[in-house]
This record gives sequence, structure tokens and C-alpha cells, in this order.
Amino acid sequence: MSDRKVLVTGASGKLGSQVVKALLEELRVDPSQLIVTTRSADKLQALANQGVDVREADFSSPESLEKAFQGADSMLLISIDASGPRTQAHLNAVAAAEKVGVSHIVYTSMPSAENSPVMFAHEHEATENAIMESAIANATILRNNWYFENLVDFFASILQSGHWLTSAAEGRVAQLSRKDLAYAAACAVVKPAQGKVVLPMNGIQSMTHAEMAKIMDCVLGTSINMVNLTDEQYQAQLESFELPAPIVELCVTMDKHNRGNYSDGTSDVFEQLTGKQPQRFDAWLEEHKAVLQKLANV
Repeated sequence: MSDRKVLVTGASGKLGSQVVKALLEELRVDPSQLIVTTRSADKLQALANQGVDVREADFSSPESLEKAFQGADSMLLISIDASGPRTQAHLNAVAAAEKVGVSHIVYTSMPSAENSPVMFAHEHEATENAIMESAIANATILRNNWYFENLVDFFASILQSGHWLTSAAEGRVAQLSRKDLAYAAACAVVKPAQGKVVLPMNGIQSMTHAEMAKIMDCVLGTSINMVNLTDEQYQAQLESFELPAPIVELCVTMDKHNRGNYSDGTSDVFEQLTGKQPQRFDAWLEEHKAVLQKLANV
């Protein structure tokens, strides 16, 4: 990779930490070539001890970002995890990268950002547009499909209750693991694109929710009952659980997205980028079987 400096934002997060691990351990990037940013440098002291350049970055402050991004050749902008609008923070990062002379930017977006009904899709679309319209010469937009890990992080109630409420109908979703997406991001940032490209990052299986439930039953020993609803019925049911309105909107618009096959696709591009196939859903379930069975109480 010569002496290029690679920068990863959000390096203490769930995805960012796995990207850094992949860069150092699998792609053998020398720690002296790696810059990582986080809101609190103390969280990444172990990386600093290895020789990684750890910098603090405040996405609400353009000056902070310009200082943090200085000297980077290739930069991975991981979409920030925020409980509110992220667009301006992302636009600040793109502008700062452009100003300090980053020559290649990678961004973790989402499937069909310009068409998706998901409530936060417009944030990704705006960020993609800013990157495409910027003076940064080279860009890789990774349209990351949904994580298998969402089953634990957001939809554990499916395992806990044994009921899968959905309005996704026969929509197909090519999910994959966070680890695979982290490896793809690591590959993208060390292999600068020529020009600006959009790459769909999909899993090897594109499945309906019912097909996923059958695999879960087989691997975990569960017996999941599919409850097929309209969007209106799904929203009413979620509201009856007294969930916060933003959570209800997220769930309903996610299923509307899935029903529209906006997350359908093949793993061909992922395999071209990484040189390997992504993990299958049944293999991921087996790997996390103990935790998942505990959630399901089986």
C-alpha cells in the first residue's frame, strides 16, 4: 500500500472497531499508516500504544474535522450513530475531507438510498450527493445491506416472543454480517477507486422474512410464528405496545423498504471487492447460537 495514510472515522464504534481490526490483522496495514478518529481518544488508547495515530473529532465542528483529517490520503467515513438528524454532521465531514486534500473517500451508505422509504434514507442520499458533487477525485459508496446483528440489537423481541410481526410480505433482503461489511470497508479504503463508484454490499442469500424464520427454527430450535400485517396494522400493533413514535416509524418504514425489494441483490460485487464470499445466515446463527438461544429461552 506504499506510504499512503488511511483514516477511519468512528473507530471506537461497532463497525469501526472491526474495520480497524481487519486493516491491522488481515490486510496488514502498518500501524504508522493508520489514522483513526473518535469522540474520546481515551477509548482507543490500546491502538495508540500500537503506534496508530488516534485523533479526536467533533462532527459538529468543521475546524475539528479539518484538524483530524489532516494528512489522510484515503478516508473511510462511517455514517455516525446518532439519535437525531445526521445530515449536517456528514456534510461537515465531506467538506473537511475535501478542504484538507483527501484523494479518496469511502462512505458506508444503505441500499437504494435515493428510493428507499426508510425514515433515515434521505440522510444517506444527501451524503452520497455531497460526495459525488465534491472535488474529491475518487469515491467509493458502499451501500451496506442490513446486518444479521440487527436480530439481536433491534429485533430480539422476535426470539423472546416467538412471533415475527411483519409487513414485508414476500420482499427479499440480502443481509450479511457486520464483520463481513467491516472487511469490505477495509478493502475499499486500501484499494482506492478510480473515479466515483457505488457498490452494493449484499449477502450471498436474499431471503424473505419467512425464509429467515425457517432457518432460525432449524438452527436454534425455535418455532417462530409469522404474523403478516399491512403497514397500517403493523403500526397500530406497535403503537399498542406503547413504543416511542420514532421506533414505530423506523420499523414500519423498514418493512416497507423490504417489501419493495430495495434490499434484494446478489453478493457478486462484495466478492469482487473482497475476494471472498460473505458468511451465510445459518453459519452466522451457529456462530452466535448460545446467545440467540438464551434470548429465545430454548
